[in-house]
Amino acid sequence: MNKSEVLDHFREIFWDAFHRPDLKTERYYQLWHRLEPISDLLAGPLFSVFEKGEYDYVFHDKKRFPNMHSADDFMDWCMEKINHYQEALIAEVPNNEPEKKDQQLLSYQTEVMMQLAEMAYFLKTSENL
Repeated sequence: MNKSEVLDHFREIFWDAFHRPDLKTERYYQLWHRLEPISDLLAGPLFSVFEKGEYDYVFHDKKRFPNMHSADDFMDWCMEKINHYQEALIAEVPNNEPEKKDQQLLSYQTEVMMQLAEMAYFLKTSENL
């Protein structure tokens, strides 16, 4: 895919990761609510890609992103947040079918977050190609 196609795909799937999921169980709603700050952190730079096609502000905002100097730093930061989210999700073992479906829904959102991070990384590292 070229950069334009990647950005189009990014925009197509963005809300799959960051919309409020239709969870059926209180337990997984509470888990989602506890993990929302992580999702919000990721949503900032990724929403910048959605809107502007780039996330360069993270390299200049040293207050919020003091260690962000390169696309690799950005990817490491995303992976750290997504892995933390995924670990918390896996730690919650579903007790019934509705909980299992809720866990699958949150897991899907996590997978999309990962895809978005990878596409954002691609867009940044292919700028000069």
